[in-house]
Amino acid sequence: MSAIDLLCEIIALKAKASAALYDQQPNFAALFREGFIQECGVGRSTVCFQCDDAHDAEIIHDGDKYGYYCPDLGFVAVERDEITSLQPNMPRIVSGLADAFGCRRRKSTPLQGTTWRIGTVSSEGGDITIYFHPCLSDEQDALELSGALSRDVRTAFRVILTAAGTLPLPNAKTALLTDVVELLADRSEFSVLADPHDIAGAPRRNPGGAPNRFQDLLVQILQSRVNDCIALKGRNAEATAAREQFCRLYPDKAAPSLSSVQDYVTKFRSSQ
Repeated sequence: MSAIDLLCEIIALKAKASAALYDQQPNFAALFREGFIQECGVGRSTVCFQCDDAHDAEIIHDGDKYGYYCPDLGFVAVERDEITSLQPNMPRIVSGLADAFGCRRRKSTPLQGTTWRIGTVSSEGGDITIYFHPCLSDEQDALELSGALSRDVRTAFRVILTAAGTLPLPNAKTALLTDVVELLADRSEFSVLADPHDIAGAPRRNPGGAPNRFQDLLVQILQSRVNDCIALKGRNAEATAAREQFCRLYPDKAAPSLSSVQDYVTKFRSSQ
């Protein structure tokens, strides 16, 4: 299971998860290390498989030990890591997505309930506001999301990202997070796979003017980095590396801004 798939599975639970169920997954440690998931105490119950009849048992703390009471065996001790709970670190996730898309009007707290506004990006037809809601699989999910959206300023386009489910909503486009971004285990940032403009059906803002001076040279650099297998997965990291390469190759030319190179990286990748 990829890092982004694992992260979305944990988000889609909409509840605390048992670390023991996931800690053997190859990408679990990286998600934990980069802060995308976090511990949140110990679980309230577990399943006893020690006796003949498996049963639910409440976790209790006896002295310096964790465990549960079994009618047949009495107190059964368990290691803390066997009952540790975890949850997605939504502020970290939303902030990372806002960075990847280059958003404005970010919000560091939920819009309402479990609905987050990631931020806005510009298009020729007006702003695109990008939101995140854990699941959009049934009517209750849709009602919760619609209620949260009614509290926010309406923009020309709305894109809803989810960990599971893409029920259609009026005046919005929905997409699975796994189809829109990638998250490599050795990276701390998301890499954009699908541009919000394309998801929303919004026209792109023409950068116009000076940045077009760099288009041919930057495309050559980006293509050479792909051919040489040195292109970085993260859009921001690749833009920084490409700009540095531009400066080395053309020291007599004025360098493009980092934001311009980020735009070129996005366009280059969407054309591949």
